[in-house]
Amino acid sequence: MKKTIIAIVALVAIVACLTACFTACNKVNDVKYIQEKGKLVVGVTDFAPMDYQENGVWTGFDAELARLIGKDLGVEVEFVEIDWDQKITELKSKKIDVIWNGMTVTEELGKSMDFSYSYAQNYQVVVTKSANVAKYTTVDKIKAEGATIAVEGGSVGEDVANEYFAKGKITDLVGMIKALEEVALGTSDVAIIDYTLAASKCGTGSFADLAIVSGLKFEQEEYAVGIRKGSDLTAKINESLVKYYKDGTIARLRTQFGEDAISVIDLSDK
Repeated sequence: MKKTIIAIVALVAIVACLTACFTACNKVNDVKYIQEKGKLVVGVTDFAPMDYQENGVWTGFDAELARLIGKDLGVEVEFVEIDWDQKITELKSKKIDVIWNGMTVTEELGKSMDFSYSYAQNYQVVVTKSANVAKYTTVDKIKAEGATIAVEGGSVGEDVANEYFAKGKITDLVGMIKALEEVALGTSDVAIIDYTLAASKCGTGSFADLAIVSGLKFEQEEYAVGIRKGSDLTAKINESLVKYYKDGTIARLRTQFGEDAISVIDLSDK
């Protein structure tokens, strides 16, 4: 009996050792990789007020926060515009190091990447020409009108459109700005996009004739940074996010880039 107990204890020890080894071997040492190459490559799209170009330079709430965290890591930050449909491939192949672009946390994306702490809230809204707002105040009215719908491919807006509307009515495009352009040109009747972008763009510039349909919004979402599975970079980014929330930097960036469009999440208890 004693020998059996000893054998069982030894077996448990071996399994524990192998488990620890497996965990360590599968830990992605992104911090060292990024610091050795001297830059953090951030995947973005044209998505004001989170990421957009001003005089050829990327800026916005997310972009400036990424720059600050780049400083914490001791590296430069490089922004790469990506096809949102290809974001997982870009991340896994190391063409980018993180996805930092007002990205909604979903269970499906969680199968392919890790997330930082959620730092902002959002929901999907319907945008149309101002003169047509009364026509599209409910999902049923949009269906009854036979409206055509523009969305960003690979976005939550596309998921919402596919859930509520016939696929033949939906056009997926590269970027939410393209979806807004479709509506502005009249080639689509409505767009389903992030409130964050809609609140920033509707009623201004080339989208002066567009408006958010009041009272029609979909489930609340949360934004987080997308990071490679098992990466040690997640802890570093979380540490910086909490620091910049507590010292007021995130509140300052929200004021700078749009209090009405950006709703931040309280990280004080992290």
